[in-house]
Amino acid sequence: MGCGMEHGPGYGCHEHGGFGGGKKTHHTCPTCGMPHGAKAEFGATEADLGSCKLVKKAVKKLLMEKTKAKIDARWGDKLDAVAQELVDMAEEKMKLKKEMWKHKKGMKERMHEILAEEMEEED
Repeated sequence: MGCGMEHGPGYGCHEHGGFGGGKKTHHTCPTCGMPHGAKAEFGATEADLGSCKLVKKAVKKLLMEKTKAKIDARWGDKLDAVAQELVDMAEEKMKLKKEMWKHKKGMKERMHEILAEEMEEED
């Protein structure tokens, strides 16, 4: 069991012996420095494996935060305008659905009245 990186045997890493061949070699995870491949996992303790997963999650979170900051700096105003348009459209859609529901309810009531009158005439 490795640190969760998608490489090594069984994960499609051609360099390290995954699907498609190559040599199964002992190598180090580029994120956490833990050993991988060719039975390297047997030397790692559960604490090492847990800390490796924490490091990977922290790196992923940091990259996401940096990416969000750069996108906001470059496109923030335009994205705010698009978001406002989407909110306005959703509100309008809900109003239309409510109006259609009322109209449909009114139609059902009129149909029931017509059928009730017809039933009374037959009696």
